[in-house]
Amino acid sequence: MDDAVLGLFDLNKEIERFHPDEDNAAGRRAETLIKNDRLRVVLVTMRAGIVLQEHLAPGPITIHVLRGRFNVRYADQTRELGPGELISLATNVRHAVETLEEGAFLLTIGWGGRSDA
Repeated sequence: MDDAVLGLFDLNKEIERFHPDEDNAAGRRAETLIKNDRLRVVLVTMRAGIVLQEHLAPGPITIHVLRGRFNVRYADQTRELGPGELISLATNVRHAVETLEEGAFLLTIGWGGRSDA
């Protein structure tokens, strides 16, 4: 890879590689694919019925569903998302994610620089 490319991935292969196996009591896995001072990209795989409890993100996020179905809860709302759907939430929005059907999503977290203030 050169300096222009931060990462290059076959997401289908990564999903298979990081699938939460039966020995994983949490029923989920989160693998950071790209990490630098302004961007983080995390592949999250989850078995059905697993919940990521309500939490905050340190920057704006996107949740892009690759496989399965998920409920994303935020600001007294719930949105069901399936493959190909993406939601973006602002910084410090409390949210939770529940797996309705085993699957995977790509979580992207951004951080602003000083010039963004």
